[in-house]
Amino acid sequence: MKKQTVELLAPAGDYACFMAAINAGADAVYLGGTKFGARAYANNFSKEEIVEALRVAHLFHKKIYLTVNTLVKESEMPELVPYIAPLYEAGLDGVIVQDIGVLTVLREHFPALSLHASTQMTVTGVYAAQFVKSLGVCRVVPARELSLDEIRDIKEQTGLEVECFIHGAMCYAYSGQCLFSSILGGRSGNRGRCAGPCRLPYTDENGKQLYPLSLKDMYTLPMIPKLIEAGIDSFKIEGRMKKPEYVAGVTAVYRKYIDRYLSAPDRKFHIAKEDELLLRGLYIRSDLCHGYYDTHNSKDMITIKEPGYGGSQPEILEQIQKRYLEKKPVIPVKGKAMIYSGKPAVFTLYTDALSVTVEGDVAGEAINRPLTKNEISDRLSKLGDTFFAMDSLEVDTDHGSFLVVKALNTLRRNACLALEHAILGEKPKPPVFAQSVKTGRQPDYPKDNLVAAFVSTREQLAEVLLFDRVSIVYLNADLFLREKRETVALMQTYQKHYFLALPHILRKRSYPYLEQYQILLESDLFSGVLVRNFEAVQWLKTIDYSGQIISDYTIYAWNHASLELCAKWFDRVTLPLELNRKELLTVSDNAWTELLVYGNIPLMYSANCLHKTLKTCTNKTDGQNRYHLTDRYQNVFLAEANCLHCYNILYNTVPLSLHGQLENIQKTGFGVLRLDFTVEDANQTKAVLAYYIKKSQGMDADFIWKDYTNGHYKRGVE
Repeated sequence: MKKQTVELLAPAGDYACFMAAINAGADAVYLGGTKFGARAYANNFSKEEIVEALRVAHLFHKKIYLTVNTLVKESEMPELVPYIAPLYEAGLDGVIVQDIGVLTVLREHFPALSLHASTQMTVTGVYAAQFVKSLGVCRVVPARELSLDEIRDIKEQTGLEVECFIHGAMCYAYSGQCLFSSILGGRSGNRGRCAGPCRLPYTDENGKQLYPLSLKDMYTLPMIPKLIEAGIDSFKIEGRMKKPEYVAGVTAVYRKYIDRYLSAPDRKFHIAKEDELLLRGLYIRSDLCHGYYDTHNSKDMITIKEPGYGGSQPEILEQIQKRYLEKKPVIPVKGKAMIYSGKPAVFTLYTDALSVTVEGDVAGEAINRPLTKNEISDRLSKLGDTFFAMDSLEVDTDHGSFLVVKALNTLRRNACLALEHAILGEKPKPPVFAQSVKTGRQPDYPKDNLVAAFVSTREQLAEVLLFDRVSIVYLNADLFLREKRETVALMQTYQKHYFLALPHILRKRSYPYLEQYQILLESDLFSGVLVRNFEAVQWLKTIDYSGQIISDYTIYAWNHASLELCAKWFDRVTLPLELNRKELLTVSDNAWTELLVYGNIPLMYSANCLHKTLKTCTNKTDGQNRYHLTDRYQNVFLAEANCLHCYNILYNTVPLSLHGQLENIQKTGFGVLRLDFTVEDANQTKAVLAYYIKKSQGMDADFIWKDYTNGHYKRGVE
């Protein structure tokens, strides 16, 4: 029976943190370089530092994973392969990726490189995990919101390695599905530049200033047995923005208890009070929670009345510095030297696993004073500039020979280099393949833009159907779970191209609805389906769905490589919300793309529920479970709870509207212009549609909203 193991994966924002992680017992370290990493404000590593870190890590049989976990613009894609190539050649162990275009480029150029799906990919279940596996991923970092039961399913049904966060700060939103910082201030979380607006105070509906979007830090030390038994392969510590003391302290404590459990799984698992206190004294937010592993959401997970970090305890920092930061890790070795007059000096270094032998200069016959054993031992034992430490050294000499100091030093250095090469076991790399060129499908659309509308309610649908100019209608799938008969009756009254819009977040708790969705899709009602996530894409594959599949803007296509992949799966792609006009046209100006021109933009999707946190869980399934927050500038945000699938949507304070850019937009090759109706009532829906139809026909009209935003259409993100 194979002995159970688990990888302890530590963060490193700079080289000092990397050494702290190695010293404290990490099995692997994840870090970012100068480009493409989701921590743009960490110190990060130069190419030379990563290469050196790889050398050091591999000496200690550790691994390094590089974060390439941002969305990448088309203008940046030419930099990707040259950036990765020297690190790949230096033995990079894996890359953590968000962008599907980046994923396919890396797979084609570096076939031996391990690819890990970042938590930014929002893998929420078995279907999505199967999907990313088909793209060449060998490891998945699922959404932090998943339960142990869901994680166990992914492991057992896909065979993928599973990497899960076990400690540190948590985002309020599903990672990869948050535009909060991006829309409010241009600092995109998808680009590693999140400004953390969820950590700020907001005023609730009762006028109280609270921190309702700020999650407590994750702390799972007592859960280690359950996490290991769930089949998690890698335990990941959050903290690439943290200091070396945090990295070392947290790593050391988790190392201790992982090893303790694995060595004696049947022994009672107990956490010493001093270890818990140590973790609490290291850059921890106001309190701790166990994350989502054993609860779907909870008021107890939110800080509510407390702001951010309270700092660290100086005595704990000093303790960690002395134990882990003021010394370097070493590999114990033994040695044997043979120095005889008239023969080459011979020096052997060996560990428990291997040995190396090197020859040096020929020793001469001593004229005055021969080398003593102590002198030879003293010179050859000085391994201070390496990661080796001499345990014992045997010296065999004729007591009448002599070597100059330089020759002994050279003998020692050559032996250390030979041992290092033996440990590293450098192997030739497979060839780097050239990237193939694909051609995406471009359906024949009319010269004039088609107009599409997304509706969330039956009242919105009734208004949309009155406009002949709207030929495509996306219907929220929840409508058919709440009021199917009335909705179908409305649809049958008007000839439109109807598409079923599947949930933004699809998880195991929603699987019971999939059969109803399938029945709808197999009926004559729908031309196709709108998908928002990879979970839905893979589910459609499993039922051999043959209708049209349209991807929403939450399936990101920021570059040609992404778009070419999408061309294989989708009949039409909705372009992302964070690219500006020039970038959108650089990616695609063809007719099979769709552009959102109006809608209340979801700033984030979350498993936690504002209504439940600040009031109570109502579990209303009528789509009207709403709550309002007010920020420091008196902007009011609407949060809507989707109780059917149990997730929250936080909307922007003003709608996106590109009516001022409509004339230019119509001159481009975008096939479909879309208007999303989510929180609007019937009158608002009718007014917005009437305005856009008139505007698209060159007629004058007054816009319904006093305040609106162009989103990123003009400015874009860094």
